[in-house]
Amino acid sequence: MDFPVIDADGHVMEDDSMLDFIQHRSITVRRVGDLYPGLDFLHNDGHLHRTPDAFGGGKPVGPDEWVDFLDYSGMEAAVLYPTRGLQFANIQHPDWASIVAHGYNSWLHDRYLKRNPKFKGMALVPLQDVSQAVIELRRAVTELGMVGAMINSRGYPLDLGHPMYWPLYAEAEKLGCVIGVHGGAHHSLGIDSLGHFVPIHGLGHSFGLIIALSGMVYHGVFRQFPKLKVGFMEGGSGWVTFWMDRMERSHAYFADADYLGRYKGPTPDEDPADYLSNGNIWVGCEGSEKGLGYQVQRAGAQHFLFASDFPHEIGKDQIKHEIEEIDERDDLTDDAKAAILAGNARAFYNF
Repeated sequence: MDFPVIDADGHVMEDDSMLDFIQHRSITVRRVGDLYPGLDFLHNDGHLHRTPDAFGGGKPVGPDEWVDFLDYSGMEAAVLYPTRGLQFANIQHPDWASIVAHGYNSWLHDRYLKRNPKFKGMALVPLQDVSQAVIELRRAVTELGMVGAMINSRGYPLDLGHPMYWPLYAEAEKLGCVIGVHGGAHHSLGIDSLGHFVPIHGLGHSFGLIIALSGMVYHGVFRQFPKLKVGFMEGGSGWVTFWMDRMERSHAYFADADYLGRYKGPTPDEDPADYLSNGNIWVGCEGSEKGLGYQVQRAGAQHFLFASDFPHEIGKDQIKHEIEEIDERDDLTDDAKAAILAGNARAFYNF
């Protein structure tokens, strides 16, 4: 292996030790799973067949297992996203969301970030109450040393481009930290009636990210906050050029009328695909993607971040194989491989 590697999207497994950080006099929760509502009604995690090593092969995955994984894979660092927190946007009560976010961030700092400097944390912030989300982001970055905040691609009452959420983006830009939009829950995407989980899982992550990116671009988030950096994680890379083609075609026909409204995204004279070249947008990718070379050719290597998704879906042997697949590709230059495997993560997360 000739290139350093940084995991731009790994996952911690919240356990009951997180309850020690949930501070409220009326809390009677006895299991960490009771802190969150369901992911959606499309998953049935208890009965799905998984590869033998997924989710630790049924064994607990904590800081020790994560250290072993980093040593085994030779990674320089890993950016840690939640697992149960992927359903965080489904919490309806703003005060409860604030309590859970505060507790999760304190737990992640204590259990992981203090354990090993290779661990980098992404905070939960309660967008259910934007003013509290701003406060929690500031605490997570300035007091707990986190590199940014994760927000769910689905579940909030309004799309992520809506001005109601702009104070969070303003604070992230001010702090110089990142926002990671992460797929997870797949409800209300038009795939609710599918009777098989494979297409739900295969399409849901990408669909959620496409909608989130479209809202942020066309509602003018990146025009309002030109230094804001947003990553779109766990939907693969293949949707990027699809988005470019569809937006370019629709923009050519309808931009004149659309720009008369209240949202100031791309002007009629702009190409929406150019937003991928402005240093605001980054995309998680996987080593096994056959179309990655084409995405890089069209959109540029500077956008894509290698993401292991450990310990979800596959185990450490398969993840190491995916790293080797990128290393051995003949449709990527050495500079592109180095960028995807580590360089882009350094630039995006401000290591």
